Amino acid sequence: MSRKLQTIYEYLHEYSEEEINQVIASLSAEEQALMRSRYGSDLHNPTPSEDWDRKKATVFYNKLIPKIKRLLREQSQTKEEESDTVSLSTPSIQITKDSPALLQLLRSGKNNKEICTELNITPEKLYEELLKLKNKGMRLSRRYYSDGTIKYRIDSTALELNTYKTANSNKTIITNTSVNSMKLLLISDLHLGNEEERLDLINRAFNYAVKRGIHIILCGGDFIDGAFTKGSQKISDLYKQVEYFIENYPHDNSILTFGVGGDHDLSVLTHASIDLIEALNNYRHDIIIGDYNNTQINLRNDKIHLYHHTDNGLMQTTDAPIILHGHSHKYKTEMKNNALNITLPSLSNINEPLPSALELELHFNKGYIESATIKQIHFGEADILLSESEFDTLGGRRTNYASSGNAEILREKGDTTMTLKRTNTSISQVDRFNKRYGLQK
Repeated sequence: MSRKLQTIYEYLHEYSEEEINQVIASLSAEEQALMRSRYGSDLHNPTPSEDWDRKKATVFYNKLIPKIKRLLREQSQTKEEESDTVSLSTPSIQITKDSPALLQLLRSGKNNKEICTELNITPEKLYEELLKLKNKGMRLSRRYYSDGTIKYRIDSTALELNTYKTANSNKTIITNTSVNSMKLLLISDLHLGNEEERLDLINRAFNYAVKRGIHIILCGGDFIDGAFTKGSQKISDLYKQVEYFIENYPHDNSILTFGVGGDHDLSVLTHASIDLIEALNNYRHDIIIGDYNNTQINLRNDKIHLYHHTDNGLMQTTDAPIILHGHSHKYKTEMKNNALNITLPSLSNINEPLPSALELELHFNKGYIESATIKQIHFGEADILLSESEFDTLGGRRTNYASSGNAEILREKGDTTMTLKRTNTSISQVDRFNKRYGLQK
């Protein structure tokens, strides 16, 4: 038996029926015809018409639904402004086609947090306005920073456009040159849309990151449950599953999530022609998926490789000193070919009796990852440290300063090629206990 189709009123439950009807009445004849094709003539008892197909579904969920939501927000905002009798000394700047405020801030090099503050808008509103500029043909590239901020650049020269077009799937996190250590949070296999998802733990992970001053989260893939599943799904409609993820994955102005697309993420593209990467590129700039199967994060003069199994996909050859593996839903570590391989635990209940995340603390030597400390964290009634391990990641690797993926890192003068020597980072159990509980400096 197929599941009952939600009514448009249930789908947009945060608005009243009257508000929804007003917006629907304002739609064009073509858009209202598409509504009837999706829901039939009785919106309270939805039955798709016989002409409802994938092409119409794409237009409905990618264009019409976002438009309806925008109109509802604007309608609600107008009502609030009309009922508000308090005079504000500093009214918010309105972003319209007649206002150059956003463009001025973009050209001045302001980051996303600064833009939102100066224009008094939410990050979601900023993404919406930037999407409008993109749809008008403006080419915007982004730079990501280790403090969790994003800077946008308007590409307007032939060189910039060529760089944009030829850019690969690797992403760069720009850091301050004086920083010699960095903490990241590692998560994987969220499977949002599955009955066994743990959105509560994902929110707890964000809270943990905020408390620990962590601005970068790396995800090993399977953000959503996709077109196939182990168990049962709470959301089987792939369009709604992507929308559910975009709307419910936590957001913090100082946290960026980088990841690789897994086999479940890819299944949405192969089954419904929905590219999760492109959807996030439009609506959630704080979630950056480099590619499906493999992606690389450039960090200082070094890199971290992310891999998730996909059918017919292989792991790419990499010289990254740290390789993160999604898909297996279990935690383990292995030093292999001078690289620290970390198999990530799942932050869902799928094949995982104790969902957890990893805190990864990196230490740098001349911009290269010298050592790594991994803490496995379970978010129960309190945050519980399950284990802690330390690894040497230098180990005689040959490095080339000129090949750095971070253009803002200062280069060392002199010979650009050198071999970094392995340092002894082994710590006794007694010293590790003392260090953890602050008994030694």
